[in-house]
Amino acid sequence: MGTSSETFQFELLPYKSKPSKRERPKAGVKGDVGRFGTVVVERCPLFQPLAKGMDTARLSGPAFPETVFRGKRRSGRPSLFSAELTLDDEAAELRFDSRALRKKDRALRIGCQGRHYNYSLEGSDRVRILEREGIRISIGPGRHVPPATTYSVGAATGPVDAVDLAIAIVLEEVDTDVLTLTGAALSSPFALMQHFSDRAE
Repeated sequence: MGTSSETFQFELLPYKSKPSKRERPKAGVKGDVGRFGTVVVERCPLFQPLAKGMDTARLSGPAFPETVFRGKRRSGRPSLFSAELTLDDEAAELRFDSRALRKKDRALRIGCQGRHYNYSLEGSDRVRILEREGIRISIGPGRHVPPATTYSVGAATGPVDAVDLAIAIVLEEVDTDVLTLTGAALSSPFALMQHFSDRAE
């Protein structure tokens, strides 16, 4: 898997597929990410009773590790509660404090392949920022195409590689509102319900 030391931008387009007799509907994002080529993140927007309240977002692309994020379903997406992240079947470590008051303390900490990342939401537009030493990837609102399509625009700085990008992009299909102060406050009843749900399983 290659790296890129240049700053470059990319766009992600939201999409949905219609259900068929053979396949469930899919939703997610897709795009071309500079020299890394095409990438797709897919999830099923429908509630799946057999999944025990969990949802999955799956990233794929020729230059990327297969990346799977699994977490408790919230707002039609996987959330950071009871979450698991794997890259080519290698598990990453995830830590966050949903009760923290300071912005830096609410960041999601990710440990993967000897690397340590911070993932946070910034500003009123909730720009998503993934950082580790020497690299930064930001993804936020991009151009709007009527009637209802809004692209996301990403910017990658430093010697970014496919692992960095895979983590940042798969999180686009994850409910990360709990990383904001407002989201953390609103999620408190949800977190309590998940606590009792986990103990009951």
